[in-house]
Amino acid sequence: MGLIGNLIYWPISSKDKVEKYQEIIRDEEWEAIEQYIPVASKFLDVGCGAGYSLMKAKNNRKCEVVGIDPEPGAHGVGRYNGLKTENTEILQGFSENLPFEDEQFDVVYSSHVLEHVNDEQKSLEEMKRVLKQDGTLIIGMPTAAMAGINLFSQVFFLTHIRIYRFLKSIITLKFNYPIKNIFILGSHSKPRAKYIWYDLKHYKISNWEKIVGGVFNIGKIITPCFYPYPDFVQFFKMKRNFKYSSSVFFICKLKKGNAF
Repeated sequence: MGLIGNLIYWPISSKDKVEKYQEIIRDEEWEAIEQYIPVASKFLDVGCGAGYSLMKAKNNRKCEVVGIDPEPGAHGVGRYNGLKTENTEILQGFSENLPFEDEQFDVVYSSHVLEHVNDEQKSLEEMKRVLKQDGTLIIGMPTAAMAGINLFSQVFFLTHIRIYRFLKSIITLKFNYPIKNIFILGSHSKPRAKYIWYDLKHYKISNWEKIVGGVFNIGKIITPCFYPYPDFVQFFKMKRNFKYSSSVFFICKLKKGNAF
C-alpha cells in the first residue's frame, strides 16, 4: 500500500486483527448464552456465516448441528482463515424461507443477523415454525450503544479517508466520489437502511424486545459486554458487567404452549 496509504488507512484493522477481535467478542457472547443450549440437542444456526457457532455447539454441547446462510462462509469468525467445519451441514438460504419441516429443532440460534434480514417479522415466524414446542430460541442483535460506537468510529476513523477519496477523484478528473459522501454515515443494516440514524433508533434494546416479544415469550435478556467494532483500531478494551452492552441476547420459548 505504501507509506501514504498506511498513514491514511491506519485506523482500519487488518483481516488478521478483525478475525482476532471478532473471535474474542463471539467467545464472550457465547459464554453468556451457552448454558441455555441443552447437551446433545438439535441445533439450527440461522445466518451461520462461516460456521463458528456451529462448531462451538458441536464441540462444547455435543449438538447435532445445521446452519443456513445467504452466503455461507462469507461472514463472521473464520471467513478470512478458512474455518474448518467438517461433518457440519451449512445450507444456502434465507431466514424468511427456512428449508426445514415444522418443529424440527430443539434450539434455534441466530447471532447478529436479524438487523440484516429483509423481513424481521417473517424471519421470526420462520424460526418459530421450525422450533419444537418445548424448544428454545436464542437470538442476539447489536444495541443502540453499538450504533453509537459505529457513529464515533465513522466520524473519527473514516472522515479523513472520505476527504482523501473526494480530493483524489478531483485530482484524477474522475469525479466519481461526490462531496456528499464525506458526510454520509452508513447504516450497519445496509441495504435495508441507508443511514446510521436508523440504527440509533431501531437497535434500542426496548425496540428489539418489542419485536422479538411479539412472536416469542422472552424469558431472559442478556447483555454480555461492551466492545468496540473489530473493523477499526480498538480505542478501548472490552468491558464486562458494564452499564451498556454492544449486543443483546434474548432467551425465548414459544409464545403459545410451554411457558419459559
